[in-house]
Amino acid sequence: MQTYHFPVFMIILKGFDNMKVVLFGDSLTFGYGVWPKDNIEHLLKNCYKDTEFINSGVNGDTTREAAERFENDVLKFNPDIVTFLFGSNDSAMGEGAYRTLYEYRLNLQAMVEEIRLKNKDCKIIMITPPPVDDTVFMPWTYNDRLAPYCSTVREISYEYNTYLADFNKHLSGIEDLTLYLQEDGCHLSEKGYVEFFNCLKGVLDTINI
Repeated sequence: MQTYHFPVFMIILKGFDNMKVVLFGDSLTFGYGVWPKDNIEHLLKNCYKDTEFINSGVNGDTTREAAERFENDVLKFNPDIVTFLFGSNDSAMGEGAYRTLYEYRLNLQAMVEEIRLKNKDCKIIMITPPPVDDTVFMPWTYNDRLAPYCSTVREISYEYNTYLADFNKHLSGIEDLTLYLQEDGCHLSEKGYVEFFNCLKGVLDTINI
């Protein structure tokens, strides 16, 4: 009797995988100055148990360095959602971090376009950088310098039809900002990360992750 051997096909359905979110940014995303349990990654993980969060925040990064590591730290994960939070360093005056508003816009646009090219179904969340304490010298920036960078994020979000988490606006409405920032007047405190979480959660819930 002749024996027939049929090929076996393995079907992998994306829908059965955990949703994957890459948190892309600088020290505000990394969680500089707070315990890991208090940073944005862990706050989100505690809320969305079935979602995988990847923290691709790097201390001191501007959009120039972000663009250089974009393939390795974002695209290789084939994420369902990517958040962008840059601008605090790009707008800073010292330590060689300053990037012109023109370069800032071009870098963000290039990365958004690359995601759209590689994975048109990936959701993008643009995040405005939080306000700083103008009375502290350490941040090397001021809210007047930061404002046009926030405006650029809003404009790019509108132009490319992305989601927007307007964290700058969210924190600007708080009476005593110093409670939500560390002593350097720039990085988020534990309370600041709770507000970051609240702001971002409002957007993530509209995506139904």
